[in-house]
Amino acid sequence: MIKVRIIFTGYLKNKYLTKEIELNYKKPVKIHKVLRECKISTADVFFITVRDLIIKEDYLLTRSEEVKLLPVIGGG
Repeated sequence: MIKVRIIFTGYLKNKYLTKEIELNYKKPVKIHKVLRECKISTADVFFITVRDLIIKEDYLLTRSEEVKLLPVIGGG
């Protein structure tokens, strides 16, 4: 069983009304599928990190991991 824990940072905690979501999968899964199942817009996410590494949406999770979502920073 692969346990994926999505951790929201910054304003994403307020937008999605939670600090984290935990999902379970029987086989390896790509980040893109995890985000889609959680209904998280990729437009809100600037960086995705796993074990302090910045990864892309097509990254394959083959073991239980914590995935941190870092928001887009607005400015002007």
